[in-house]
Amino acid sequence: MFICLALFSLTMMGQQQQEPPKLKTLYKTARLALKTRANQPAAKQGLLGALTRPELSNKDKCKIYYTAAELDESSNSLINQQAFLKQKYDSAALFNTVLSIYDNLILCDSVDIIPNANGNVKLKYRGRTRDMMLKHRRNLLTGGVFFLKKSDWASAYRYFDNYLRTNGNPSDTLLPKVYYWATLCGHKLKDAPKILKYVDQAIEGTDSATKPVLQEYKCRSYQTLGNEKMWLQELHAGIYKYPNHDYFFVNLLDYYNQHSQFDEGLALADSLLHIHRDKPLYWYAKCLLSLNKEDYDNCIAYSDSCINLDANYADAYYNKSISYCNKALYAQEALKGKNQLDESLVEERKKIKELYLLARSPMEKVRQLQPENLTRWAQPLYRIYLYLNMGDEFDEIDKLLKANAQEQKK
Repeated sequence: MFICLALFSLTMMGQQQQEPPKLKTLYKTARLALKTRANQPAAKQGLLGALTRPELSNKDKCKIYYTAAELDESSNSLINQQAFLKQKYDSAALFNTVLSIYDNLILCDSVDIIPNANGNVKLKYRGRTRDMMLKHRRNLLTGGVFFLKKSDWASAYRYFDNYLRTNGNPSDTLLPKVYYWATLCGHKLKDAPKILKYVDQAIEGTDSATKPVLQEYKCRSYQTLGNEKMWLQELHAGIYKYPNHDYFFVNLLDYYNQHSQFDEGLALADSLLHIHRDKPLYWYAKCLLSLNKEDYDNCIAYSDSCINLDANYADAYYNKSISYCNKALYAQEALKGKNQLDESLVEERKKIKELYLLARSPMEKVRQLQPENLTRWAQPLYRIYLYLNMGDEFDEIDKLLKANAQEQKK
């Protein structure tokens, strides 16, 4: 019997020890911490730990969040005092208390705006939360810049995001910079949603040299998210807004080629050539699309237009040579199965030789412009020299290809 009573007493003591402090006690501890300016973190932790209690009303939660913000403000004041007195202080902690103030005030507002049982919203804390936010707003921005300079992109973004989310002054002259900084942080973090959140405002408020870069960030973000519709839409927008930033056109050109939408690509290039007639890239696009359409005559013509504007455009020379090679190959295929001794085929073989002769010069130009890119020009030249019976040139290419094959095996 004595043992049972002892066990019962121990059980009751354990329950009493585990019973959490009453909310009234937690508030009393918080008020004492605010008054004495001591133990604020512990008092805040106790209050926030009570948020999981099921019996709490929204009114209770609002009060907890607001009191937690007051405790953060008190902690911030102490660190500020250390800085003012030129005592050693923790800069990161100084700014983090400001961020924590905002986090708790935003949570307070989010609960304060919830309708009551009658469907009515009675804002009790909004005025006080706005006043406290405005009081520390500039420090929030200073904290963001502090972490930005340290390349702590995640921390910096949180400060800038809070600054922008709680903006109550549309005429704030610092907003364009903050929009840009927040977007830059998102880019450094490779976080597409963070980039997209403020990129439009950042583009609007930045200089002409930075606008296309931000538009590129925007496109890349939609691509990362797999939003093809918006990716294509923003590529189109970038092409016409920032024609000197080739990222947009090159990526759209790749898309059209990959999806065999050659006519759409040609139409786009034509529309741009009406505006920028002397841009080699657009002529190159037409020659590439025509090559992929197996429209070799037009590919050759567009390659020449590109080369006339840029005599060192290696890709245009390549496409021109490949077009001639493919025309020759089709002509060779047409001769298969026919009597090769037939004199009527002499003229056809002569035309094939002329095509390979025409292919030779532009492919040799590719070699001249890109000597290190052997895998690009060696095989076509091998085929050209073989048909033209150019022994010395053929032997050289043959040796290069064999040496390269041996190198690849190592």
